[in-house]
Amino acid sequence: MAAPRDIADKAGLSAPVERLVFVDEIERTRTGGFQSQSLPGHLVHVVTAGAVSQWAEGRAEVFSKGAVVWYHENEPVRGEILRAPWRFITINFHAPAIPPPPDDRRVLRAAPVTLRQGRRLLALWRDRAMPPLERQLRCHRALIELLEHLLPRAGFRPAAQPAAKLWWRIEKQLRTRLEETRTLADIRRLSGLSVRTVIRACKAATGMPPMKRRREIRLGYARGLVQHSDLPMTEIAFRVGYARSQEFSRDYHKHFGLTPREDRRRPSGYCRLEPLGPKA
Repeated sequence: MAAPRDIADKAGLSAPVERLVFVDEIERTRTGGFQSQSLPGHLVHVVTAGAVSQWAEGRAEVFSKGAVVWYHENEPVRGEILRAPWRFITINFHAPAIPPPPDDRRVLRAAPVTLRQGRRLLALWRDRAMPPLERQLRCHRALIELLEHLLPRAGFRPAAQPAAKLWWRIEKQLRTRLEETRTLADIRRLSGLSVRTVIRACKAATGMPPMKRRREIRLGYARGLVQHSDLPMTEIAFRVGYARSQEFSRDYHKHFGLTPREDRRRPSGYCRLEPLGPKA
């Protein structure tokens, strides 16, 4: 009888990155506010110049040259360019087996090797003189090497690929309908899968059951509105699927350790990253 490792070896290994969609370098030359939305899949920015204050996924961050910013599945983003030009290498790829980093690890300080790898990947992507197959292989290899350095720093949680793929597909739909009240049975119907399969997929991808994960998403988004908008608490509660503001306040306090009103009154917590090199 074959040992488990032998069986796994015979089954082969799946590629973690299914598709590298594009790599580009973008520069915004003026300071001031902006509003945008990330793309399907994973979107990683390697910041090479400038400084930005940003709100995304319920968190406020301030970052500058030498930061890596990670987005996942159509996240709304708004912010202000504090120091121009703001320049970054942007990488969009589909990798359902790779979960997004935890919300508090979406902005990371890049090691010098990360910046070099980002520039190398950009150069390979732009090299149209290279034979197509060679260019494709070298670009994918450069992306994998970049992820090898980033994933441990981002608190990556390994997950079984099929289960992870199922859950991130479900979560993508949940994030676009936060105002709707949903039970586990609703999520099952939305996905077309059994309750048992939904639970297994969520635990494999995030380490928690589906309803807890959904509550985490809703409250994370709500906190951004609490700290960075003037919306009434009843309106915020409604936008994240709470029919009663009392229930919203109770869950908020349980999750963050203070009520929404207390959170609004205190200064918002920003994650400040110092640049690795001289200021741009």
